[in-house]
Amino acid sequence: MNDKGLLYDWSIKNPTDTNATQTIYGRNRNGGRRKHAARDLYTDFFERNIKNPKSNVEIVAIADGEVLDKRDFYLDTKQVTILHETSKYGKFIVRYGELDSSRILVNIGDKVKQGQVIGCAGLMLKNGIHPNIIPNKQVMMLHFEYFTNGNDTNVIGKLTDTSKLPFQRRNDIADPLEILQEGYKNTFGEN
Repeated sequence: MNDKGLLYDWSIKNPTDTNATQTIYGRNRNGGRRKHAARDLYTDFFERNIKNPKSNVEIVAIADGEVLDKRDFYLDTKQVTILHETSKYGKFIVRYGELDSSRILVNIGDKVKQGQVIGCAGLMLKNGIHPNIIPNKQVMMLHFEYFTNGNDTNVIGKLTDTSKLPFQRRNDIADPLEILQEGYKNTFGEN
């Protein structure tokens, strides 16, 4: 559903592309008052009438690292923030958002290995109701944010900053497309 050419293609680079969906970095949100600060990778679709669906999609660390934060995120989901370091990208921070609150498998200070399961995709709920992201469906996803300055690890409550437009994030927020494409290639052996 997220693959190239499909309806929710996460690999589109230009947010003004007529095929771009709300899943990509830089798309307008809240009527244009802010921009989307991540790439959303949809994992599951369920019919609207299914009560309390659970995703079996495991979210894994994209590289070795250390868990810097674990906290509430958005609409009854959680986030895990990890400091990663690779030879290609140096030190950087990823916020893995919209995870299932009851199935986070790491804690602050934990060391993680590339490919280690950190949790499962979560279901967003506002007052017990899933927002209408896709008509007549409930969708679960990974909300993937990328911060380029891995030397600034003071992240507790500091990655989101509503005064910093247009993304309402710390100044080093960047499009994670290149890292996601590399991970996709490493996992599936294709572009």
